[in-house]
Amino acid sequence: MANELLIERRGKVLWLTLNRPEVHNALNAALAKGLVEAFHMASSDETLRAVVLTGAGERSFCSGADLKESAGGMFRFEGGANPIAEILRAIETCSRLVIARINGSALAGGIGLVAACDLAYAAEHAKFGLPEVRVGLFPMMVTAKLMPQMDLRRLQEMAYLGDGIPATLAESSGLITRCVPSAELDASLSAVLERLDQGSPAAIAAGKKALREMREMRADDRLAFAERKIADLADTAEAREGRAAFAEKRKPRWVD
Repeated sequence: MANELLIERRGKVLWLTLNRPEVHNALNAALAKGLVEAFHMASSDETLRAVVLTGAGERSFCSGADLKESAGGMFRFEGGANPIAEILRAIETCSRLVIARINGSALAGGIGLVAACDLAYAAEHAKFGLPEVRVGLFPMMVTAKLMPQMDLRRLQEMAYLGDGIPATLAESSGLITRCVPSAELDASLSAVLERLDQGSPAAIAAGKKALREMREMRADDRLAFAERKIADLADTAEAREGRAAFAEKRKPRWVD
């Protein structure tokens, strides 16, 4: 992979940086494999609170699949899986929160990465687009992930016309959590990570898993599922600590 994925631990946060700025941080097979392995590693590391996913430089977060990859390798369906789909699954099943730091354009499969993340913060100069139809493709996997999140009309316009939208419109359409002035992106992200650190690690991990499972359920099954989950969670050590801290008017002491 030769430094195409930079992995850096900063305290309780793992930073993953797509490091192919010369091709707009496009995803090739090696980078896809490295990302999947990194998310699996993070998921098993209970000392981590979050993973931040970003791209090198200020022009691009990720432009999607590398179209120069031999024989359309990033679109093959081998062994029951596609390389980019495997990244999306690894993000969604990671037991740590995954936060997208969108420092530039997110296109095609790059938007898929954004959709899979739990939170997404973008610099105001970032652009978002689904240009696949202009190269004879269609954003199949990306739209599968975006349909529960985005305004459908906006999504269809992007997918059918191949046009892009600015970060402000991406926010109002439900594609990203928030867009901020470019100079404030890192400060905003630091503030998010600080607030995240105040919450119970066990509760957040359980909540991420439950939200993912509930998305696959029928509406009338969700409440019964949630009833069982809150009963289980309320009996954990961190929930007992949280209630004790509230009663004693002090900050909870989470087990990290």
